Formats: sequence, C-alpha cells, structure tokens
Amino acid sequence: LEGPPEEPTVRFHDPDLAAQHTGLLDGLVARLRERYVWEDVACALCGPNASSSYATTKHGTDLRTCEARGHLYVSPRLPEEAVTELYGSAYWDDHAKAVGSPTLAERVAFDYQNGFGKLARDVQPYRRQGRLLDVGASNGGMVRAAREQGYVASGIEPSPDICALAERENGVELICGDLRTADLPPESLEIVTMHDVLEHLFDPIGTLRACREVLATGGLLVVETPTTDSLERHLRGDAWSQLNPLAHVNLFSEANLVRALTSNGFRLLDCYCPHENNVIVVGEAI
Repeated sequence: LEGPPEEPTVRFHDPDLAAQHTGLLDGLVARLRERYVWEDVACALCGPNASSSYATTKHGTDLRTCEARGHLYVSPRLPEEAVTELYGSAYWDDHAKAVGSPTLAERVAFDYQNGFGKLARDVQPYRRQGRLLDVGASNGGMVRAAREQGYVASGIEPSPDICALAERENGVELICGDLRTADLPPESLEIVTMHDVLEHLFDPIGTLRACREVLATGGLLVVETPTTDSLERHLRGDAWSQLNPLAHVNLFSEANLVRALTSNGFRLLDCYCPHENNVIVVGEAI
C-alpha cells in the first residue's frame, strides 16, 4: 500500500487573504438572491411543527434556533434546486477567497494527503478494507487516498464541474448527483464517509437515512461536522469561522448529531473532536 505524500502547507480562514477579497461573498449572495426565491424552512431535526426563534444575521442571511433542541439553521435559505450552482466553481473560487481559504484547485494536494489522515483516524480503527463511498467528495482526494489504501472506493458530488475537476486532478470519476436520489443498490457498501458535508445539506436527516439504506448491516458511517459546542463559537460569537450561513445551513450540537444518527438506524461507536471546531461521530448500521 502506498503511504501518504508529504503534507503541503495550506491555511484556511486566513483573515489577511479574506481582506484581499472583500465584496466577493456579498456579490455571490446577491447573484443567488436575484436568481432564486429564498424559502422559509423548518428545523431539519424537529419538522414543521417545531417553534423557532431568531438567532442572528450574518452576511445578510438570517439564522434561527429551534426551541425544542437548540438546533441552529438558516432560514430563509436557497431552494434545493440551487445546490448544483451553489457548490459549483463560484463557491469553490469566490466563496473560498472571501472567507480566506484556498480554492479547490489550490488545495488538491492537501485534500489528497489529508485523505490518508482521515482514513487512519476515523476508518481504519474499525474497517481495514471494504466498499467505501465518500459523500461530498469534492476534488476526489479522499477517494484517491482510499483506493491507494486498498479500499474499493467511490465518491458522490452534486456539481458537474467539480466532478470534472476530480477526474482531471485525481483521476477519480465521481457519481454526479445526490445520495438520496442516486439509486445505489441497498446494503451495497461497508463504509460511508462524510467529512465537512452535513452542515451543507438542506436535508441532513434524509441523507443519513440514505446512508443507512446503502450500508449493509454492521456497516460503518463516519460524519465530521462543525459543532455549536465549539469553544471558538462560544468565545467569538458571530465571528466564529464556521458561522457561514451561505454554505453552513445546518449547525449541530454534539447531542443533536448523536441523536440524528441513533434515531436513523445507527448504533454509536464513538464521538470525538479532532480540533477546536468540529465533532466526529462514528456509527454502525443496525
């Protein structure tokens, strides 16, 4: 098996870089507001009957808090038909620069190397082999790394231009679409990974159910997402780097994330924080 390549240097959420591109995020939001009718939505965890209250506004976009479980979510937000455009090249270029992060093309080497680290940390303690699907595979770095570690790996990504980038940069042909409608064979996988994806999903619970459908009993699900229990969030408030309502439409507490897994066909194996902002849950399909 090939080992990981030398780790490249990449800085995310660099305030100096963001300062060089002021206006890009406002411009992107303005274009999306002109093109789509933004919709009031209910809490993704509790449904339409749950009460919510105004939480805050950032970048001209409102967030609400579910009064039942404290879930933080964007409303009004873009309709689901905007997902392909939202997570296309404009997001990975303009949006990335606006928040002080590298573009997707600039982070290809980092994402490939980081894929080995994610596998070692989150997957290999439980499964050393098997059929693996990376949901929200972006440039395909994780899929490439998994294949080189002996997994039968594939990935799924909603944007056609990002799928094309993954094939061009990493030689990985992704499934272009949404897991909920991809019509993958039931119980056909042993491992599903979702790193920094759940916060972007308009229907996170539906996607977790789709994960259970494609996993065989005993299969492994790894989910990493920002947590509202983050120390940085409590210290910085609205300046929290992960409070990014154009992209992060559902922000989970650790308790809500665990509940989402265990209520939708999984037994909790582990829950841990890889750094100051994120939480990882590992579940087994039951």
